[in-house]
Amino acid sequence: MTSRLPLPLLAIGLCLVLAPAAVLHAQNAGDFGRRPAVSVKAPPFSDREITELMSLLEQRLDAASTQNGPAPGPILDGFIRKLQTGRLSAAQETRIAARIEEWSSARPALAPLFARTSRLLRGFTIGKVAPDIVGVDLDGTQFRLRDYRGKVVVLAFSGEWCGICKSEYPYQRLLLDLYRNWPFALISVESGRDLEAARQSKTDARLLHRSFWDGGAKPGDGPIASAWAVTGWPTVYVIDGRGIIQFVDVRQEDLLKAVRQLLTTGSDPTPSSPPSR
Repeated sequence: MTSRLPLPLLAIGLCLVLAPAAVLHAQNAGDFGRRPAVSVKAPPFSDREITELMSLLEQRLDAASTQNGPAPGPILDGFIRKLQTGRLSAAQETRIAARIEEWSSARPALAPLFARTSRLLRGFTIGKVAPDIVGVDLDGTQFRLRDYRGKVVVLAFSGEWCGICKSEYPYQRLLLDLYRNWPFALISVESGRDLEAARQSKTDARLLHRSFWDGGAKPGDGPIASAWAVTGWPTVYVIDGRGIIQFVDVRQEDLLKAVRQLLTTGSDPTPSSPPSR
């Protein structure tokens, strides 16, 4: 049975295609100027927000150290994922890194987890140059992420076993259709134990983009997911033409907006300094 694109997605796609072509009378506000473009933002963190986040993390780590307390790994993962939603100043990053070192010294049993958190902070937050990936595609041909410099890249860590990953497929198809002639690339990192199943899943979904094969005994065992410290699927990075991470884990309509934004403006239109509070 032929799969059809859901009507809401079709409408979004048509709007994205037609929006830059012409400004209709009904789309502006007359003497009050044009309506602002709809966009997604990764706003800068304020120092107060960083203080509150580190305080909350310390509380959660203290709770994890008690008998029957929560596992510390997911707590640290949640902390770094929060930091990936906004932009850190150099001073804020240094402050967080120093605190992580203190926690690691005080909790030596958790040192590997803190080391992973520090690595994500230093190399995988917004504004960082995305680390290169060298691997093979699903046909065994070697390629690398750096080959796509000059293009806006959506890098999606995915797997045919992952139901949430499959819910992103219609949006990925739409991106491929909309921007086939633009400097854009969708690249996935396919994790799993069955290479043939990964190939078939992409064929069934009509997704013809190139994918790294990152097989392993279980999700996260592959060398690419391990290098990028991926612990949840899907994980999505949106990277600009200079190779700089601009958004992390934007999905569905927000993913469409983020890609369009970078293709038309070249960067996230967020001010570089945090608002005063």
